[in-house]
Amino acid sequence: MKFLPKQSQCPYCETIYRYGDVRRLMYKSAGECYHCKKKFKVSKKSYLILALEMLVIYILLDAFVLMTIKGLSFYLLFAINLIPICAAGLLMPLYLELKKNEKSQRVE
Repeated sequence: MKFLPKQSQCPYCETIYRYGDVRRLMYKSAGECYHCKKKFKVSKKSYLILALEMLVIYILLDAFVLMTIKGLSFYLLFAINLIPICAAGLLMPLYLELKKNEKSQRVE
């Protein structure tokens, strides 16, 4: 699992994909390399694990802030928490993993 984002690469020929290309692959479960024409799987597992960890941290932090600061409204806290959620949506393509397709390995 990777914690620092980097550009996605084809698992076969290591062609580096641009942000926009990976963003189009986000909504698919499989893709095809435009350079070597081999098929690969798109895995969102590392992003989902990172998002789950961030969610737990934010819940604990929000509970602590709401208990310690008496004048803070729930709506202000909710608005503040929207900023990292939007940032996570923009960073999602950097956490996608492109993996070799097992079916194509068996055929070869």
